Amino acid sequence: MKSIDMIESRGGGATRKSAPQRDLAQSDSRAFTLAEVLITLSIIGIVAAMTLPSLIGRWKDKEYEVRAKRSYSLIMQAIERYKAESGVYDDLSGLFDTTKTSKQVTEEFSKYFNSPTLCLKDSKGCSKHNHKFLYGSPIYKDGVTHNQYFGTPFFIANDGSLIRVEQYSACVRTLTANETNPDGTVKKDDDGNPITYTYTDKRCANIFFSTNGSAGPNQAGADIFALYVMNDWSVIPASNNTYGGKSLSSILSGNGPVYTPYKAGVPYDK
Repeated sequence: MKSIDMIESRGGGATRKSAPQRDLAQSDSRAFTLAEVLITLSIIGIVAAMTLPSLIGRWKDKEYEVRAKRSYSLIMQAIERYKAESGVYDDLSGLFDTTKTSKQVTEEFSKYFNSPTLCLKDSKGCSKHNHKFLYGSPIYKDGVTHNQYFGTPFFIANDGSLIRVEQYSACVRTLTANETNPDGTVKKDDDGNPITYTYTDKRCANIFFSTNGSAGPNQAGADIFALYVMNDWSVIPASNNTYGGKSLSSILSGNGPVYTPYKAGVPYDK
């Protein structure tokens, strides 16, 4: 049997070096040290910590966008079904009837959806869907940001979204309201009294919809939106982003949702 030892001749003498030792030495020169591995993992961790929240945010926004488009499509399809059934295509007064209550109109509207679940009053099966939600951007009341409430009457569409109609008693109304600052606080005169203005409201009804029920984030512009039914019977996104109107218009244009993440009850300290 031949020895695996290799003999090198050096000036008449001989030195012996085993092949396995030589291979191990070559392998050590090519391997990563533990310190190098730890440094590499640390860099990967830092990069992940910096980019992961942004990636998750974009993924969530895409989810909100898909849900909003789906619920909006169901609502508009229901309106088209009403038009086809009534034979009247330029008048929605038979559906958004100013002589009826919001409860009655919500129930009537549900008939143009596939297999809706009615929640016209609080019951064991419906109360669990009632939930608070944030506006599309902070609005302050008594010094802190506050919520709105999404509750009965509403119905549950077959995609899981909650839909309710707020019906007005007239399609053209003269109203008085407080002027507000960009953050939603009321403008006041030098004596501390609210500054008011008068305007003409041409909405016949509002259609509110929560695209994923009571599941989060429960914020206008992300998963809660509103449509205006105007006196010319057009159905359009709300004119501002309090109820996600600006966000819905952005989504329908292919630009994604628009909203300001914040927490309720945050004090206003300006």
